[in-house]
Amino acid sequence: MKHVKTFLSGCGFLSKAVCSTISICSKQIFDGGFLCIAGGYFVQIVQFVLLTFIWKALEKTNALPLNVSLGQLMTYTLMSTVLHQELNIISPATSSLWEGSVIGRFLRPVPIEASFISETIGRFWIPNFLFLGLPLLLFAPFLSVSPLPASLSLGILSLLSLVLAVSIGFAVDLLFASLAMNLKNGCFAALAVREAVYSLLSGEMIPFSLFPEKLGTLFSLLPLGSVAHGPLTIYTGTAIFPIRVLALQFFWAVVLWVLAIYVFEKSKERMISFGG
Repeated sequence: MKHVKTFLSGCGFLSKAVCSTISICSKQIFDGGFLCIAGGYFVQIVQFVLLTFIWKALEKTNALPLNVSLGQLMTYTLMSTVLHQELNIISPATSSLWEGSVIGRFLRPVPIEASFISETIGRFWIPNFLFLGLPLLLFAPFLSVSPLPASLSLGILSLLSLVLAVSIGFAVDLLFASLAMNLKNGCFAALAVREAVYSLLSGEMIPFSLFPEKLGTLFSLLPLGSVAHGPLTIYTGTAIFPIRVLALQFFWAVVLWVLAIYVFEKSKERMISFGG
């Protein structure tokens, strides 16, 4: 009984610590840095509008693939913009190495992975939804873009797919943080490599259906292909076999988390040996 009580108390403490961290980080957007963040939101909105113009131009010239409609492409682009922070996860894991604040995170009474996840949700996800995602969803019908899933069942499956995509995203982010540790002071080099490959290989910006067929199929089978391509194709109804997409995401989530935890533990030793 004592063991069970200790275990449950630990779970309660962890959940309270996580919720507190999320709340604190979500309020930091108003600590003088809102205009900088607003500029990022403006860039994403401009990118969304430009992509819709491109898709409309392709539709007028009959350049779209036969298995993808203009409406599906517009919804795909809308949801990739709304869920940008969830589909392209960049936690404080890498930047904290450069700042030196990573040491303080090791002293917190929560696992360092939970600390990174909590900060990401509070600092990026909540403000992004309130100031970008929600307004876009409300105004999307006025732009002739449907924010609704292809069907109710696909909407539920896409939600499950999004959970798996987020899990994969955090594992990939932890791997890049491990890479930064091994590069010593090369934190920004790790971020540059990540930015160079992430948007393209994840399918967040350009759907794989617009790629040459074999190339698009190859990208969809890679780990990053399960991050954005998976939930967005299920949501828009362009995934031929949604269950296979979910199975592939689950496979990559398990493999990448096992690899990320192992590599991160080994990299922490290297980081400490060089003094952080």
